[in-house]
Amino acid sequence: MGPPAVSSQGATVIARSALLTLTASPADDSLALRIDQLADHRLIVGPGKVTATLDGHPMPLAPQPNGTWLLSLHGEAGGAHALRVVVDHDGIRELLTGTVTVPRRQSALDFLQGHGMAAWWVLNIAVVLIAVIVISRRRR
Repeated sequence: MGPPAVSSQGATVIARSALLTLTASPADDSLALRIDQLADHRLIVGPGKVTATLDGHPMPLAPQPNGTWLLSLHGEAGGAHALRVVVDHDGIRELLTGTVTVPRRQSALDFLQGHGMAAWWVLNIAVVLIAVIVISRRRR
């Protein structure tokens, strides 16, 4: 299978089967999963119909009023992760697998490393100002 397709709404096709399509859209610290039946484009909705694992660990899914399932990414490291979604529909269970990429969160240390020269100048100026203050207080 080729690279995932990206639609105009930012949704990426993660997996397909003969009956279903799994798409994911980024949301605030989570992924909105949408599972469509190919025959009539109906969404798979309802409690207990969908379960998910990320890198082999069970993940809670929260059904949304618009028919999507919200997968929380809180605490997940950035990078590629294996997503497995089990869908119960029409008396069968299907396994959809794919890879999702979690954006890397930038910390303050990453920011300073990315702006190393600017941080170096700010540090130098702060040291000089502290030295000036210490010397001026000793002269009094």
